[in-house]
Amino acid sequence: MSTTSFDGVIHSDVLTRSLYSTDASMYEEQPQGVAFPKNVNEIRKLVTWAAEHKIPITARSAGTSLAGQATGNGLIMDVSRHMTKILNINAEQRVAHIEPGVIRDSLNREAAKHNLLFGPDTSTTNRCMMGGMIGNNSAGSFYQAWKYARSYHRNRSHFERWQSGDIQAVE
Repeated sequence: MSTTSFDGVIHSDVLTRSLYSTDASMYEEQPQGVAFPKNVNEIRKLVTWAAEHKIPITARSAGTSLAGQATGNGLIMDVSRHMTKILNINAEQRVAHIEPGVIRDSLNREAAKHNLLFGPDTSTTNRCMMGGMIGNNSAGSFYQAWKYARSYHRNRSHFERWQSGDIQAVE
């Protein structure tokens, strides 16, 4: 795969594609390639490029999903390598600005310094990443005990990049 607008590299070798053909589920689907964007601007370019070439993108972080959500036959966009920063935590507003590759336990260690906690408690908290938790609306085993403990309900806002190239703030 070659790209003209995306600055990063898309890996299309057999080994990388094989490694990304599975997640924690029993599903297996060989992607056409795997990209590791370094920032939002690279995601923007990657989505535009993929739309121009009519290649579907599957966003992925740790690959801990149990139902095949992190697999796909198009392009896997893995944010776990470079987009792992906690940008800031505003204790007064009870808001954290993070990149999608932040590990859930890492966020809670930093949030604990402000007496805050991100509630959803999946069995993979030491390796699952926030982008995947929000994308899959992860809840964990204590969902029944905590009303609205699912990840999506804890997400105040995020940005979505549509295939058309438009960016939409979702609140």
